[in-house]
Order: sequence, then C-alpha cells, then structure tokens
Amino acid sequence: MKKKSKVIKTLIAVSFLIGIIAFITPVLAAGSNRILFMAIGDDLDINGDDLAFIATNLITGKIESGGGDEPPTVKAVFHQRIYDESGKKVYAMTGMLKDGYLINTSFYFLCPIYGFWFINVSQVVGAGVFKTSDTDLGLTYRNWFDITMPNTKGKYVEAPMLMLLSTTAEYCVEDPSTYPPGEYPEVFILPGGPWVLVAALCDVGIPMDVGFGFGILPIGPVSSLTKYKAI
Repeated sequence: MKKKSKVIKTLIAVSFLIGIIAFITPVLAAGSNRILFMAIGDDLDINGDDLAFIATNLITGKIESGGGDEPPTVKAVFHQRIYDESGKKVYAMTGMLKDGYLINTSFYFLCPIYGFWFINVSQVVGAGVFKTSDTDLGLTYRNWFDITMPNTKGKYVEAPMLMLLSTTAEYCVEDPSTYPPGEYPEVFILPGGPWVLVAALCDVGIPMDVGFGFGILPIGPVSSLTKYKAI
C-alpha cells in the first residue's frame, strides 16, 4: 500500500507541475466510443542523435469514452529495444499504461529535442508498470541529458505514466503562450507525421530544477503512428 500511495502522490505532483488544473473531457470521433492506435518502428529521438545506439519500438493502445462527465480512459502496452552499433541488443524496456485518463487534447509544450513547440497534443496521465533488462546503460537520452537508463533487474515496478499523442504533428516555432488563448503563431507539420510517446516517469539523477521540476524524466518509446482508427 505504501508503494501504491507513493506512486499516486508522485502522479498528482507531476500533474500539477505540468499545468493540469482541471479535467478537460475531450470528445472522441463522432459515432465512435473507442480509438485504436499503434506505432511500430524506430525511435524518433534516440536514432541519429546518439550514433552509438539504435532503438526500435512497438506501442499499441486504445482510448475509450469515459461516459458522462468522466474523461476517456486509455490503456497502452509498449516495448523498446536498444542496440549498439554492431547490432547487439544492449537494453530492453517493456511497460503497460493500465489506468490512464485523457485529460487534454490541446496541450502544447516546448520540445527540447527539436527546439519548437508541439501543439494540439493529447495528454494522458495515469499509472502502470514497467520492467527493464538488468543493464546499467548510459547514454545521452533524447539528445538532452547524460543519464543511466532505469534498471529494474528484470522485474516489473509500479510507476506514474505519461502519454502524449499527436495526430496532427503540428508545431510552432514561436511560443504559443505569447498569443491569446485559442490562437497560435504560424503552424507547421512535422515531416515524419503523427507520433505517440508512452513513458514511465523516472528519477534518473538529473538536476532537481529540470525535467518536471523535481528531477523526473519521462522514459519510454516515441515513434510515428502506423495506425489510428476510430471504431
């Protein structure tokens, strides 16, 4: 119970720090109450940035209408495999977002990788579990921080989870916060198209004043969407 309580408290703190003030109930596609999504392929941030490693991902999930005033619920499963330049697998991460809620469909944030603001992103917070291979792998994560990847020694551990889903791949070079609510500076489309990130929120030893404000980073795969279907 203590471990579960700690996870919930961390999730609440993260939710507050990234600007979640109240639930926003998004509307699913007209006539549907479920959305299926899948992403299979290379990691969008690790490959090419750290030439010593190549990462491949598999993400599958679904979004279901919550009914009434409840926000839609989200479940997802993810797998990531990281290989060195010789093709040898050096790290693996598998996880499940079991209790997620879609709380915002107009979230925007400054991406430290590309240096611009992604807009109209669906934001999901929740809880889940993940496990990794028993490996102490160090790398420059997402071309941002030198970290040692989490090591759960092959066992599942509970963690707060974050999912970001961009079905439009829209971004702005200028800061959207300098514009009135609902208005944006010039909008561009990411060449790689729509994408999804599913990650565990982990303490990986970064400074306390970065990440989500207390040394926490989202660790998990991000890949281009290969399937997005309302049913």
